[in-house]
Amino acid sequence: MRRTKTHYFSGDKAGIFCYSQCVDQSLSHFYGVCERHGLGLFAEPLNVITNVGFLIVAIAIYRFYHKHEDITGRWIWDIHALTFLTFIIGVNSMIFHMMPTPFTELMDTVPIVMFILIFFLSVLFRIGRTNFFQAAVAFIAFLGFSHMLVHQFPRALNDSIGYLSSMIALIMIAVYLHLKARPSSSHFMLAAIIGVTSLFCRAIDREVCAMFPLGTHFLWHILNAVLLYILLKQIIRNVNREARLKRMAWDSSAI
Repeated sequence: MRRTKTHYFSGDKAGIFCYSQCVDQSLSHFYGVCERHGLGLFAEPLNVITNVGFLIVAIAIYRFYHKHEDITGRWIWDIHALTFLTFIIGVNSMIFHMMPTPFTELMDTVPIVMFILIFFLSVLFRIGRTNFFQAAVAFIAFLGFSHMLVHQFPRALNDSIGYLSSMIALIMIAVYLHLKARPSSSHFMLAAIIGVTSLFCRAIDREVCAMFPLGTHFLWHILNAVLLYILLKQIIRNVNREARLKRMAWDSSAI
């Protein structure tokens, strides 16, 4: 079957709910996902199935922090929100890869952006221990840099440029924690490596399509699920850092 790359919003009938009106076209995402070559709901089996990883991570993290004695009675709205968003990211991405339309793409993108923003703020306060002014400056700088990248290179990296600033931020966080001799630095560096690798897989999806018809977008899902698991565990570990350090000190003195 000859594969075409007709965008899902091309034509006069394009709109938010274009799926039912575009059944006579070869449906594809705007940035072109290699695996899709038909109109069926499961024309991207790997891209759909691998989103289960986000659901597993969300459930595992939820169970983990509900059993974590250090955060009992603590203010953890950000952890609740990030865990919920992880689950929604998996569900909405699954829907998007089953029915790629402008509306489902928005459903897919919004939770990811919300996760990135809430996580960045959470890191600034819980791990960076910044005050409000420092956090505001860092947050505005992050938003400005992200906007600049997307504005200057709107379709770069196979329409993945919007995630580049997040990967750079992870590397900077890891370096900062390393300079502060914080144990979390190794976890954040591992997360940064996984994040950059996942972004690479997303960016080369169309380029390797001729050699690898399944594409590499599904690896973006798998690696990102692992990435979120690592990042969320680090946030949880730092909710009550004082209690954890006291427990570690007690354990070492008991040896």
